[in-house]
Amino acid sequence: MNTRISKIIVALVVLAMAGISPNLYPAAMAGYGGMPFFSKWLLIPSIVVIVGMFLLAKKQQYNIISRRIWVGALAGIIGTIGLEIIRILGFKMGWMPGDLPKLLGVLMTDRFMKGPSTWSNILGYTYHYWNGAAFGMIYTLILGRKPWWYGAVYGILVGTGFLLSPAVNAMGVGFMGSDLAGMIPVVYTAHIVFGSTLGYLTYKWLRNKAWLLKM
Repeated sequence: MNTRISKIIVALVVLAMAGISPNLYPAAMAGYGGMPFFSKWLLIPSIVVIVGMFLLAKKQQYNIISRRIWVGALAGIIGTIGLEIIRILGFKMGWMPGDLPKLLGVLMTDRFMKGPSTWSNILGYTYHYWNGAAFGMIYTLILGRKPWWYGAVYGILVGTGFLLSPAVNAMGVGFMGSDLAGMIPVVYTAHIVFGSTLGYLTYKWLRNKAWLLKM
């Protein structure tokens, strides 16, 4: 098989797997299943496949792909730290309806009636940061090295997707969180910080500018 086509196939598999994680919580809130089931049968296998594709790319010396996976994941995690700072401040000010990572952990461990535990908090925050890594990989695999503001626009799109998702609808805070004063500005600010950080770091750390189908 042509090397270029092989690289694109590996990238597409990683993209498909990276897209699973951010959609699990909205899917659970939409009633398509529970987070314990999704975590066991979708989240963990998707992570295993991504790691496998990364190792395959390294073995085959698909350096563009392996670099984009690694840089995207790391930049996404760092960007999530910035997002978390804004989110926590918003939560402390009463502008967010709940502590999302802790809620995720409660749902993943089926402790909704019992409340969070140390283990559920670890799982919830790990899942939250993995989502940041997943969004980072999606960004780098599709776009490659782009100016930081591409990342800012990407962050706005991700934030809009969150506000329009069943996850926000299930919180009972109105359309896009409009019933809770401050939620929309907090969400957009947090995601702009995430996206700008992602865009800046990937611009510094990547060299290849080609988008997915031109690699």
